[in-house]
Amino acid sequence: MKLSTKIIGYCFLLAVFLLLSYEFYLSKSYYPATIGEFISSPAQHEGTETEFTGPLINLSETYFYMSVNQVPLKVYFSGQKSPKSGQIYARVILNRDLTATAIETHNMNYNYFKYYVSAFGFILFLLIFFKEWKIKKLRFVENA
Repeated sequence: MKLSTKIIGYCFLLAVFLLLSYEFYLSKSYYPATIGEFISSPAQHEGTETEFTGPLINLSETYFYMSVNQVPLKVYFSGQKSPKSGQIYARVILNRDLTATAIETHNMNYNYFKYYVSAFGFILFLLIFFKEWKIKKLRFVENA
């Protein structure tokens, strides 16, 4: 009797969680336009404010091109500087002609540095691990 009440309680909590998740995560009104939606129907998303992050492709005085999910996007913004080993975060207003006008931008300098540090740490971990352990007959045994 006691076990079945626990199971019913857990099922109730799971149902409440799933309903709340469905309302928040699957409702389209919470999410801004993605680059794919913008490319497919720019007139529908004209004037919408959204955010994009990606590497810089080309830079000039009045605009720059950035890559958003492998799609080049022309962003009008004067005075943009090139990021150092990183990406650009841009809060933009979308235009009908498949371009965007930036409200603000931020250079995420040295954003790729974390990948270099992670690769170095992983190699260091493997070196230390295999110094202490070895594989023998598909099992790990101490390296004595």
